[in-house]
Amino acid sequence: MDTLLEGPVLEEGLSLSSCPGGAAICGEHGERLSFFCVDDLSPVCCECGVSDTHNGHRVYPIQEAVEDCKGELECSVHVLQDKVWRCDLVKQTCESAQKHILSQAQSTERQIKEEFEKLHQFLREEEEARIAALREEEEQKTGRIKEHAQKMDGMIDVLSETIREIEKETKVDGVDLQGSYESLVKRIRQCEQSPEKVNSSLINVSEHVGNLRFRVWNKMQQITPYTPVTLDPNTASSCLVISKDLRQVLQLEQHQRLPSVPERFRPYACLLGSEAMTSGRRRWDVDVGDSSNWTLGVAQASVKRGEEFEACPEAGLWTISLRRGQYVALTSPCQTLSLRGRRPRRIRVCVDWDEGFVRFVDPDCDTHLYTFTHTFTEPLLPYFESICKVRPLVILSQKVSVVTEKHQIPEDGDQDSENSPAHEEQIS
Repeated sequence: MDTLLEGPVLEEGLSLSSCPGGAAICGEHGERLSFFCVDDLSPVCCECGVSDTHNGHRVYPIQEAVEDCKGELECSVHVLQDKVWRCDLVKQTCESAQKHILSQAQSTERQIKEEFEKLHQFLREEEEARIAALREEEEQKTGRIKEHAQKMDGMIDVLSETIREIEKETKVDGVDLQGSYESLVKRIRQCEQSPEKVNSSLINVSEHVGNLRFRVWNKMQQITPYTPVTLDPNTASSCLVISKDLRQVLQLEQHQRLPSVPERFRPYACLLGSEAMTSGRRRWDVDVGDSSNWTLGVAQASVKRGEEFEACPEAGLWTISLRRGQYVALTSPCQTLSLRGRRPRRIRVCVDWDEGFVRFVDPDCDTHLYTFTHTFTEPLLPYFESICKVRPLVILSQKVSVVTEKHQIPEDGDQDSENSPAHEEQIS
C-alpha cells in the first residue's frame, strides 16, 4: 500500500495520496502525513487530525487505516461480485424472455390467422347463402313474371280474335248477324275479366341489403362468444397451463420453463385477468365444476408476485376458496361458508369499485355466498388460483346485447327538442 494512486497536488507542490500509504509532507503544517481521515478519504498530519477541519472524523494511523481500507475493499469486492451474479441472472432472464417473446409472437400470429380464417370462412359462407337467397328470389319472381306475361299473351290472342269476329260479323247482313249474335255475346262476356296486376314483382332489395353488416355481425355472435375476463398468461405461475382462447386454466404435473419476469407469480399456482378495474361495476362467472382446490376473487394490481403472501384483504386480495373440502372466505382469520351440503358448480364474482364491495354468488340457485366491503384506492384485477390437475377453471362467456338510442318525440310547443329526454332500446 506504499505506492497508491496519487491524489490532488497541493499549492506547495507536494502530492497528497487519496488512500493511506503515502509519505508526503503536509503543506500547511510541514508535518509528515502519518494519519488517514476515513471520512474525507485523504492522508493528514498529526496537526490536521486535531484541527477543526477534521473534527469528529475517523482519523487513524496510516498503517491501521491501510488494513481497514483493505478490509473495506475486500467487502466491496464481495458486494460487487454479488451484483455481477445478480446482473448475470437478469441477463439470463432477458435472454430467456427474448426467446419466449419470439415463441409468443409466432404462436400469437398463428392464432390470429386461425381466428381470422374462421371469420373469413363464416363471411364467405354467409355471403354465398345470401347471394343464393337473392338468386332464388330472382328465379321465382322472373318465372312468375314470365308466366304472367304468357297468360297475358293468351288473353290478348283471345281478345284479338274476338275483336276480329265482331268486326267481321258486323259487316254482314242483319239476318245473318242474328244467327251469330248470341255466340258473339257469350264470347264478349268471357272477355270481361280484367287482367290481374302483378304484385310484389320486384326484388325485395331492402330485405337483402338493409342493415346487412349489422345483421351479419349479429349472426356472427354464434361463433364469437364474448368473455368478460381474459386471462393474462404473463402473470401465470409456471405450473399452470392456459387454453389458447385464454379462458381456461389448469395445473400441470411439472413446471414449465418460463422467463422469471416480475409480473409472474411464484411460488403459488395463480394468475390474474388482463383488464384492470378502476371504477364502475363488473361481473363474471367461473365454472369450477369438480375442481378440488381453487381460489377466486380480485387482487390489487400491486399484489406481491415473486414471493409468498397471505391471500387476505390486508395483502390486497378479496377471495373465496375451496380448500380441503371446505368453502372459506379468505379473511383474517378465514371464515367458513355455510352451504348446507350444496356444492357450487359455478361462482359469480360481482365487483363494484365505486360502492366498495366484492360479492360472490352461486348463480345456479341465486344464492349469496359472501361479500367483502372495502374502500378501494388501487386498480383491481380478477384473481384465479387453480390447484387441481384434473378439472380446469373456465371463464364462461356472456350474452351480448346491442344498445341503440331511441329519442323521445317532443311534445307540441317543446322548443328544446335536442335536449329532450331519450331512452335506450336493447337488441339481443
